[in-house]
Amino acid sequence: MAGPDRNEPFARRCSLAELHHVGVVVPDIERAAADVERIYGLSVTVFDETRFICRIRGVEHAVVQRIGLSAGPPPHLELIREVPGSEIWTPTPGIHHLGFVVDDLATAARELELAGAPVWMSGVKKGVCPAGATYHRDPLGQVFELLDSALAANLAGQLDRSGHVG
Repeated sequence: MAGPDRNEPFARRCSLAELHHVGVVVPDIERAAADVERIYGLSVTVFDETRFICRIRGVEHAVVQRIGLSAGPPPHLELIREVPGSEIWTPTPGIHHLGFVVDDLATAARELELAGAPVWMSGVKKGVCPAGATYHRDPLGQVFELLDSALAANLAGQLDRSGHVG
């Protein structure tokens, strides 16, 4: 069976077979990583804090974020440290979002918006928006993240340097 046509608009070719990660927001990322390893046997690399510039509902914010990714190839478990006071990075029961890698973030984000899943949050880099990632909320209330392929490759490189890529 042939894979999805990469020239097909993202909104029409989205497939769970292309799932990059499942994101979960947690209050204590080190404890969550330890629990995931103890309970499920999944090793999670927790990265250093980074300053992230984003737009949430069109308003620019700067947050200090910290994430962790499970070892091995995708799909990953992504742990995201909560950002107190943020409507995006707040712990909720269950899965926070599903993340997919795209080659053209701006085009894929626009396609999802036109299909009915507006941008909720998008990254900003050197004044360019969207950059890095966008979060979309669909009519069912579910959140989908589109992750730029260059950022996904950078994260994979960080995992590789930590010795945890399978």
